[in-house]
This record gives sequence, C-alpha cells and structure tokens, in this order.
Amino acid sequence: MTSDTFIAGRGPLYRIDPRAKVLFLVAMTIWFFLPVTLGSLWVVVGILFVVMVGSVGVKYSRRVLASISAMLLFMVLFMPFSQRTGEGCLSIRGWTVVTWAGLWQTLLLMGRFMGITFTCTLLFATTKMHDITLVLLSWHLPYKVALVVTLAFTYIPFIGDSFKEIQESHKLRRPNVCSGKSHLKDMLPTLTSALVVSLRSIPFLAMSLEQRGYGRRGRRTRYHDFSQYRHGVLSCVLVVTGVIVLFLVCRM
Repeated sequence: MTSDTFIAGRGPLYRIDPRAKVLFLVAMTIWFFLPVTLGSLWVVVGILFVVMVGSVGVKYSRRVLASISAMLLFMVLFMPFSQRTGEGCLSIRGWTVVTWAGLWQTLLLMGRFMGITFTCTLLFATTKMHDITLVLLSWHLPYKVALVVTLAFTYIPFIGDSFKEIQESHKLRRPNVCSGKSHLKDMLPTLTSALVVSLRSIPFLAMSLEQRGYGRRGRRTRYHDFSQYRHGVLSCVLVVTGVIVLFLVCRM
C-alpha cells in the first residue's frame, strides 16, 4: 500500500507544526457547528477552498470537489423537503416546493460539509502520516488508536486508486457503443475486481501492522520527532486564539 493522502509541496502550510494543524482541524470542526451567520460560514468555506487550491493545486482540488459532488447533489435535491414550514420561496401551481427555512438549512449543511472536507484536505494533504501519528501520541492517545486512524486514511486512498485503475481497465474492454443498461451491467465486474483486490491486500495490511509494532508488548521506540518544527506551542496558541476570534466576529 503505497497510496497516501500527502501531496508534496513547498507552501507555508508544509512548514507549520503538525500539532497546530491537527488542533486547527479539531477547532474548525467545532466552529462549523457553532451559531455563526450563514454568510460568514460561506466566506470561510471560500477562503479554505482558495487556500487549498494554492497549497495542493487546482487538479487535486477538483478531485476533492468531484468526490463530494454526489453528496452535495443529494443535499440539494432532498434537504429542502425536510423543512416544510415557513414562507415559500419556490412554488409550482400553488404548491410550495422549497421554503426559505429549507433553503437556509440546505445551505447551512452544505457549507458545514464542504468546510470540514476542505479543512481535512488541508491537513492530510500537507502533513505526512507519521507526523499525525506523533501528534496523536503526544496527546496521550493509545498507540493502537493512533495507528488505526492513520492506517484508515492510508487504506482508503489505496482502495480508491485501485477502483479507478480497475475501472479504466474495464473501459478498454467495452464496445464503442453501449446502452444505459450495459453501463449498469459492466459495474458488476468492476466491483467484483475491486473486492478481490481488497481481500488480497489483507496480508499486506497485516504485515504493515506488524512492522509498526501492533500487538507487541514491549515499549515502542520513535524514529521521528518534532525537532524540525519551531514555536510549536506558540502555533497552537495562535490557532486557538484565531478560531475564537473568528467565532466572535461571525457569531449570530
């Protein structure tokens, strides 16, 4: 499993202490659920997207948007129907399709979902997994918990890349003209192949766990540390202060 969420680069985010970046992720996840105005919420989402484009590039940012497009479409289609009270903003032949309350709720949930997604992307695309493991261990989390979290974010891209490779391989075997039913039918061998690849990767995952000391009783040593990062405590204080100030400015 060589897939990883880390994108090599030289932007300012790559030089920030990983502890501050993980703390920023936690703080911003809480911030998105605080009572802030809808306009300020979307402004913050826009700023995070611009920072993401500047840090990891346009191509990777488009991939992130494409990965969440289905969920966003689902919200747009169905969330307005969850709020049927209040003044209507869209009516068809006297029947209220969308209310202002439903539209507000949809935009709120979409902003929260996109903001958390962009924040997670900024963390995992600019921070190596072993640094995230060190951060979790420095917060006195059990080693097994830290290992499971980091391996999950390594294994998911591996499955995603494998599915894309299998899908491209099956496209080369398809006829030039296909009906809608044949497209649906061709998904079965693709999913079957992806399942086989996942099952065959279990021994590699087990070996990866063994190499990282999972299940050993002895105390595990660390090769990496935070000596290359300076002003770690100051960075964490600035992150917390910045999120608090952002909430005071944007609160309802």
